[in-house]
Amino acid sequence: MIFSIIFILLISLGVGLPLVLLLIPKQHPVATMASSYLIGIGLFTFAMFLVNLAGFRFSLVNESVLLFAISAPLIFIKKKEVKEFFIHAFYLVKKAHFSTVEKWCLGFLVFIGVSSLINTLYWPVSLWDSLVLYDFRAHIFAASGFMKEAFIDNYYTGYPLLTSLAHTIVYIMGGEYPQFLHSFFYLSLGAGFYGFLREFVSRKTSLFFTVILLIVEPLFYHSLISYTNLAYTVYLSLGAISVYLWDKKKERGYLIVSALLVALSTWTRSVEPFWLGVFIVVFIVATYRKKFRDILTFTLFFFPIHEAWKVFQFSLTEKEASTVGEIVGYAKIILSVFDPGRWLLVGEYLYTYVVTPWGTIFAVFIISTILMLILRKLRKFFLSFFITFTLLGVLVLGTFAFSIGYAGTLAIGDAAKRLSMLFYPLFIFCIALVMQELVKIKK
Repeated sequence: MIFSIIFILLISLGVGLPLVLLLIPKQHPVATMASSYLIGIGLFTFAMFLVNLAGFRFSLVNESVLLFAISAPLIFIKKKEVKEFFIHAFYLVKKAHFSTVEKWCLGFLVFIGVSSLINTLYWPVSLWDSLVLYDFRAHIFAASGFMKEAFIDNYYTGYPLLTSLAHTIVYIMGGEYPQFLHSFFYLSLGAGFYGFLREFVSRKTSLFFTVILLIVEPLFYHSLISYTNLAYTVYLSLGAISVYLWDKKKERGYLIVSALLVALSTWTRSVEPFWLGVFIVVFIVATYRKKFRDILTFTLFFFPIHEAWKVFQFSLTEKEASTVGEIVGYAKIILSVFDPGRWLLVGEYLYTYVVTPWGTIFAVFIISTILMLILRKLRKFFLSFFITFTLLGVLVLGTFAFSIGYAGTLAIGDAAKRLSMLFYPLFIFCIALVMQELVKIKK
């Protein structure tokens, strides 16, 4: 196992870190480390996919050469910045003085992070979908060296390959239990959320709300299993929050990071249309700010990754899956929006399987929204709420669309619960911004 863990860390440090430092050199170090893992493992598995299509088999030697070929020039270009990053991070840790509350928060974060890692390092893949789909493909990839042997029928081509190829890395490096990768996604969610939030609120507030996020039961539970939902949640939610940072910090690097993270969410799960919600927000903000080049920037970094899997999927199934066709398909749903009976069923379904599990967090988010609309000093956070409500709109319309296209959609409650996890980071981010400002107003 140790070699597979080291190789994953090398991907983060050799691929992800220099890329993130290239795009956002002044980002909070904790967020930089989180982004390094997410972008590193995402882009490296995507590179594995392309290289394998070119005829190179999956193997220890080939993946090591691929890692060197990608990381060597990146590290050479950014070697000074990489060195300064670690010096700066060490300096921040050394000079840090934490209050009692902050120490308790840090201690709890360490406890739940270590708890997740201990479970995944010593527990094999066991749940059904992972065992027979994601992990099964990884075993075939590692054993045969190629992808085509795993695509027995359409069931095995229904999901993109990030999870399966990440598991493949573990297996070809001699590891047995790849679930630790999902603990890394969980830790990256916490670190990325903390680092992004820290740009706007105090350290104590950031730590407190990071604890709130990581103790959310579905998120912790999914860090222990090998489903795609947690990775999708991390990529999509942090990609959406990056749009907020792009607008507030006026740095295009955050926009590119957002495009990469959202694109990699579609490299994890491609059916859900939430990427379209983020793209709509970027389009509206860029148009409002008269930064039309930023629309092109997002497009250039998002669509190559998004389209690659669809083209490959089409080559296997000969079933049209283009983005244009996807959007046209959504447009056709408009013809059915005047069916009040269906809306009632969709509303009942979402309330039972989505809103109710959100519980107190959603209630506090709604209260925060009302306060943001009422109090002038809170309206500076409007974009973060707009992003969240746009994605909520996608959730409602997407559920409505799927209820038409797939008759059994409204009978599968567990799928909705897993999908709705992506809103926890967005809700809590908005709540934290409002709470911090309310404290300032009170003082």
